[in-house]
Amino acid sequence: MASGIARKLSAFLDIPHLISKTLIRVSPGGAPNSLFPSSPSHPTEGILESLALPTGRNLTYRTYGPANGTPIFYLHGSPSSSLEAGALVPHLSSRNIRIIALNRPGFGQSSQQPKRTITDHARDVLAIADYLGIQRFRVIGLSGGGPYSLACAYAVPAERLAGVGVIAGVAPWKLNPTKGIDWYGRMRFYLNRYFSWAYNFAYLRRLVDDKFKSLSLEERREFWRNDVYSTAISVGEKDKLALQDKEVVEEIVDCTMEAFESGCEGPMQDSVMLIGDWDFQLEDIEFENVKLYFGTEDRSTPVHGAREMQKIIKGAKLVEYDGDGHWSILDNRGAEILDDFVKDD
Repeated sequence: MASGIARKLSAFLDIPHLISKTLIRVSPGGAPNSLFPSSPSHPTEGILESLALPTGRNLTYRTYGPANGTPIFYLHGSPSSSLEAGALVPHLSSRNIRIIALNRPGFGQSSQQPKRTITDHARDVLAIADYLGIQRFRVIGLSGGGPYSLACAYAVPAERLAGVGVIAGVAPWKLNPTKGIDWYGRMRFYLNRYFSWAYNFAYLRRLVDDKFKSLSLEERREFWRNDVYSTAISVGEKDKLALQDKEVVEEIVDCTMEAFESGCEGPMQDSVMLIGDWDFQLEDIEFENVKLYFGTEDRSTPVHGAREMQKIIKGAKLVEYDGDGHWSILDNRGAEILDDFVKDD
């Protein structure tokens, strides 16, 4: 699962409490990309693979489900990683679905991409699709991955797309995405929107990275566990129930740890882009098979934003799950979402 865009680091960094709310979660360094072999014909399920692009960047990804299954590209939340898609594994084989989950630039072992845009990631999806020999596919994004999924609806040639989905996704700023969010969540959005210039200071990024590198692996994991538990204070009842599951919490921690293996720059860049002005307009999406899946008790990306997006995106369908929230939707409704998303096949 994906967590909120910003979390409290003031206890570690000793900077003003309010500004610290804009910072994003960080975790340990990892191994070089060269350690991950690419095997497009039969990639090993759940194992991190790497593709070297002509530009010199590396993209990392994981595949889940049967190799001949209906291909769905899964775009993770922020901050999170391709491990997030593992939550859907129990539902894949019986539905003959194959998931390809990418790590965005700067997340995990995917190379940084300075000055990237949201629609740039659509080209990354196409690069992996071409590499794996996938001509036609679906794309679905969770939370912070939602805008990137919509960017695919805008930028990927229609003949390559079978469907586009958004699960509990971030809505554009002009649609008032903070309506229904608690006070702390609203402040995180506003600080990311109006104090994003703080992320441009290399000193700040280095301070965050160095602080976490000084911690042991278990200390970092414990920090993120506590972060998840603090999040549970202001969520709905189904989200609270989901976050009482220790296995779910550890999966969230795993995703967070991988997200920041290369440092905090990529996720910081991501948060600014999601809350900033996107480089495409929803009105300009011509692909008409877009489906939005939202819980009515989501207090991180409230259903208000989805209702507004449905009004703008031509032909968009909105499915609302009563009582579900940001954390519970994938666990409680994952099978239903997949069934609806591929039912035209």
